[in-house]
Amino acid sequence: MSALIQFFPRAEDVVQAPIPDLAAAILEVLRSPGNHPLLNRRTFVGNSARQYCNPGDSADPAVMGACSEAWSWLAINGFICEHPEQDNGWMRLTRKATAAPAHDAVSRWVESQQLPESMLHEALQSLARSLFMQGHYETAVFEAFKTLEVSIRDVARLGHDLVGVPLASRAFNPEDGPLTDKTVEKGERVALMNLMAGSIGSYKNPHSHRRVEISAGEAREMLLLASHLLRIVDSRAALVVSEE
Repeated sequence: MSALIQFFPRAEDVVQAPIPDLAAAILEVLRSPGNHPLLNRRTFVGNSARQYCNPGDSADPAVMGACSEAWSWLAINGFICEHPEQDNGWMRLTRKATAAPAHDAVSRWVESQQLPESMLHEALQSLARSLFMQGHYETAVFEAFKTLEVSIRDVARLGHDLVGVPLASRAFNPEDGPLTDKTVEKGERVALMNLMAGSIGSYKNPHSHRRVEISAGEAREMLLLASHLLRIVDSRAALVVSEE
């Protein structure tokens, strides 16, 4: 059976750990083979804190407090719940906690909250976000900006002879691009063309040509940028219709 001290060797490590990280370790302990299916906060916190003190010494209140906070975090976020057949604070693991390895369950939940569907363009909510949630950050970014490229081509009604940067530059050409808004000052039109082309060149093309490793935070920011640019493309559909 796992013990908290395997994840945090020193008492100060427990106290200084971010709550989600400590909660992930506690969940790993709770899920380990041999652990009793009935869970109790007071028992678990006390036993865990005693791992960090000498026999006969009192448990460190700071360690107990940190563990209690992480326990509450697990309960609030749906990883443990009250046992339906027990009283006096007895808990059990939820289906959410048992569906994936503990650290993955917690980290992916945190990531999902940092990249909720409501923040993404609907075209990215299925494939790109799913890849992100699975930890395939590079592929998620590639798919997001490929979606942007396809959207630009479709809305601007341009042929397949143009791809990537040339496609975005043609669609948003400040003089005669089908997606440029001529009511806007020319400098802004040029800036938007550069933003569209530069984003595809920076975030789609490198992933097409070579292996690029990015972090979850970087991927999140790139997906949000792609989402913003997709919404701009959507808003320009009316310009194409009005030109017909």
